[in-house]
Amino acid sequence: MRPHCMPKILIAIVLALNGALHAAPVTFCATGDGPRSPEEFTLIAGWFAAPNLLSGCAFLLHTGDLCAGSTHFDRAYSDSVEALYRQSPLPVVFVVGDNEWNDQENPAEGWENWSRGFLNFDRHFPQGPKPARQPERPENLAWMTDRVLFIGLNLVGGNVHDASEWRLRHGQNLAWVKQQLDGAPAARAAVVFAQAKPTDKHADFFPAFIKCVREWKKPVMYLHGDGHKWQWEPGWKAPNLTRVQVDQVSKAPPVHITVGDEGAPQFVFDRKLYPNQ
Repeated sequence: MRPHCMPKILIAIVLALNGALHAAPVTFCATGDGPRSPEEFTLIAGWFAAPNLLSGCAFLLHTGDLCAGSTHFDRAYSDSVEALYRQSPLPVVFVVGDNEWNDQENPAEGWENWSRGFLNFDRHFPQGPKPARQPERPENLAWMTDRVLFIGLNLVGGNVHDASEWRLRHGQNLAWVKQQLDGAPAARAAVVFAQAKPTDKHADFFPAFIKCVREWKKPVMYLHGDGHKWQWEPGWKAPNLTRVQVDQVSKAPPVHITVGDEGAPQFVFDRKLYPNQ
């Protein structure tokens, strides 16, 4: 190779690496806590039929609670919710909530129905994310989109239906988060999504989770439902951690969340509020 050719080759390599490291912004939608009534079934179907409401989003995250706390999450109800969300023009990814599982009179029945309908919901959307799953807890999932790491967890509020299961699951959740963050050195940000609003019931999870996020140093969002009303708290418990609580479906359509590239605002929100809001 002639010496005067080397600079051009090196420049090409640098430009290629620079392009690989500067990914485009990632925009997705998020919702939770619904449907909880016949009116909300109609409302959600309207979202999916509206030409522009979800446009620009790569996929829709649902943070759990597919029914009201007083609803029996039996097979017929579960099937009706599954049919509703299969109408989505966007791929939908679910994590479980307390209303359809641990707050049910029979948590085992609720878990069976949720697992059958929503554990592998991504199979309905071949164009959507292809998540990896935690072997011992397959409802915990993760994938990367344009160097943004998404991690879904079975982390719920509500009743502690089994104290030993609760402790075991929190430990497995933490192990999954650590594994994913440690295994994604190229990620520029992470979105961890689950149902639970942090409370004392999660004292064996969140302090260690926050420590893990702080040590990772890159921007992280903890995205959850459970509280039904919009909350946005940047710098929550760590400088690089943002906590977001999504609206219940009757209060607002899915929020549009954009994860910017390095040097841009990391998390930008558009709540697409209804006209009277």
